[in-house]
Amino acid sequence: MKIQFFFLFIFALKVNVIFSQSKKKEINDFSVSLHEETINKVLNAVGEIKGTNDYEVLMISGKYDWLIKNSKIDIRPDSSDFVCDALVKISMFEYKTKVIGNVKISYDNDKNLIYIKISKAVFEIYTMLFGKKVHIKDIHLEDYFKEPFAFEGPRTMAKGMEFIMPDSTIKKIYLVPTECKMELKWKEICTACEIAACEVVTPAKIILISPLQSTKQGTLQVTAPQKK
Repeated sequence: MKIQFFFLFIFALKVNVIFSQSKKKEINDFSVSLHEETINKVLNAVGEIKGTNDYEVLMISGKYDWLIKNSKIDIRPDSSDFVCDALVKISMFEYKTKVIGNVKISYDNDKNLIYIKISKAVFEIYTMLFGKKVHIKDIHLEDYFKEPFAFEGPRTMAKGMEFIMPDSTIKKIYLVPTECKMELKWKEICTACEIAACEVVTPAKIILISPLQSTKQGTLQVTAPQKK
């Protein structure tokens, strides 16, 4: 009898956990996404990134030029990349190399800004002497993108509406996000929010789904990605 009671208790506990999880509150009043196409439009508006310099290697001197083309940022759930083609010319020698770099995406809770930062992107400058590859230097493209790209966060959604009351007074109601979930999806940064109608604007709690990071904590709560 005790064994039967034990298994009955375990079964009831599992049912209670499943039921409580099924009642978990969904954040779905309002949703907005920042697509990678928008980010890349800003990236392309920066214009050409190029450089030139003198070099001397094995008693041979000259000048090299490099130019970046086809730059883009790929937003992905697990990680995001900066991709471009580097065109290099050294005297009569020319080559093209594919550059794949790292992108860090974070949210500043105080400023309500989504930051997209090229954290590392490196390619090699080299030449060929007597049929052998000779290294000259590495170009760190992150040094040419020192400032991150900044986009407004979910608190910009707050809107005010005025109502004329029966006594002719004006009452102002704010539609504000009270709780938001920000996560990386395929090709976009998505934010879903719960909206409240209130007379006082209050800060929203932003829940970040990794690998997003927070630059300032404030009321921000970071959660790990859910396992599927």
